[in-house]
Amino acid sequence: MPASSSFKITLLGLIFSAIILLILLVIPPSVWESMSPASCLPDGCFCESVTLTSPIRQPSNTISSLGFTIVGLWILMEVRRNPKRGAFSLTYQLALGLSAVIIGVGSAFYHASMTFVGQFFDVFGMYLLTSLMWVYALGRLKGWRIGTAAAVFGGLNMALTVLQLAIPDTRRYAFAVVLILALVTEAVVWKKRRPARDYRWFWAGLLTFAAAYVIWILDNSGAWCAPTSWVQGHAVWHVLGAIAVGCLWRWYGSEPQHP
Repeated sequence: MPASSSFKITLLGLIFSAIILLILLVIPPSVWESMSPASCLPDGCFCESVTLTSPIRQPSNTISSLGFTIVGLWILMEVRRNPKRGAFSLTYQLALGLSAVIIGVGSAFYHASMTFVGQFFDVFGMYLLTSLMWVYALGRLKGWRIGTAAAVFGGLNMALTVLQLAIPDTRRYAFAVVLILALVTEAVVWKKRRPARDYRWFWAGLLTFAAAYVIWILDNSGAWCAPTSWVQGHAVWHVLGAIAVGCLWRWYGSEPQHP
């Protein structure tokens, strides 16, 4: 990709992220106080301290969340510039880019507001991404048409939504289960079909996500914790997770179109 295109896409992502932050900054803290609090409150919302009198209650975690939005916009702009990426169809590419944007906006809303609604949209975006990975692998394995895949994707996310609303404490376990199922199904695809992909992107994404998850654990457990610092483990998790999504898109798009 030309340097000028990279600059334009990055600039667009930064401008969009700045707009999201400005919107969050002008919302009075009383708005968040009028809403149901996130289930992690009062003292389980990761390491960063929660400032209830501020419109952005966790600034580091809020700003870093928008890394997903920047990557998602980058994917969408790349798709607009060149929609043909071998076996990775346009519909799936758009769904992946939009999922990343939703993760970023939802996560920023969550960490800014520390409300249950914010928590819902934060996890909802994560469900969209992992369920898309699983459905894409299943569709390739079973030869699904895009309509069948869309129906399964929609049904799966409806079930995950109901589960999150009914039993919020299961949200992380459900995310982990769907992610593991996606990876296991991809392993079956590889064993049966041996797709000609550039697996350097796969391993780069997997190792980046693994590092991010280790940092998430250290932050959540308090092993790496400085509540008032701008350098937050959970913020690093956001940045590395966004990079992993970019690697995932590159990996999917590296497979040539089948004859």
